[in-house]
Amino acid sequence: MRTDVVVLLVGLFTVVGLPAIADQPSTVLGVNQAPVARSVPDGPDTALNQPPNASNGIFSDIGCDMCTTGIQIVGDNVVVSTGGMGYEPDEITIWGGFYPNNTPVPVTFDIFFYPDSGGVPGATPTCYATGISPTSDILTGVTLFGVSEHEILLTISGCTLSDGTYWLVWYTDTGLGTDDFFWETGTLDGTSGVAGSVWTTANPPTTWTPDAATDMSVLLTGTILPVEIQSFSIK
Repeated sequence: MRTDVVVLLVGLFTVVGLPAIADQPSTVLGVNQAPVARSVPDGPDTALNQPPNASNGIFSDIGCDMCTTGIQIVGDNVVVSTGGMGYEPDEITIWGGFYPNNTPVPVTFDIFFYPDSGGVPGATPTCYATGISPTSDILTGVTLFGVSEHEILLTISGCTLSDGTYWLVWYTDTGLGTDDFFWETGTLDGTSGVAGSVWTTANPPTTWTPDAATDMSVLLTGTILPVEIQSFSIK
């Protein structure tokens, strides 16, 4: 069962445990708080811009003490549309934090792009990168669910996506007995985003559970591949 971080915003953040509801993700609180409107500037050739909204936080951590199986992986979807030229993602920015004690753990990230298969990730990733250390990890100054919000930039290379719908899936491993890392929810990109996300409690994933009501915070930038111009000579 998916494990989320949720708090109620009333003056100071307060965390109260509530029993899980059958067939619903496990959460710290039983309901999301009201989303906070924020904006994130586009980068070069932005493919997806979903600013963090402080409504919830979903653990994406394979060393997750607060998750039912000790494992939880989350994915969000993006439509790549380049008129047939193709797209090379190179930077992924995500927002999240270390819960519940606000104690950061040095971590790396595994990142996957899966083709869409009937509303969930397909069986085989189009491309992936593992053991990626953050290019930067900035404290935004926002207090989120009682802990500090981190803005984490991940840099990748060597991935080419043709036009279509993909699932961006990533996770880290904080290790059991430490704080767990959560991915903050975000506001849907109405142009390139697709409503909803997916989660699984197995690694490697075998089945995915769709969550039509939740989108994640992410800024995906890259390069639209240049058009090759054929040269001709006239004799």
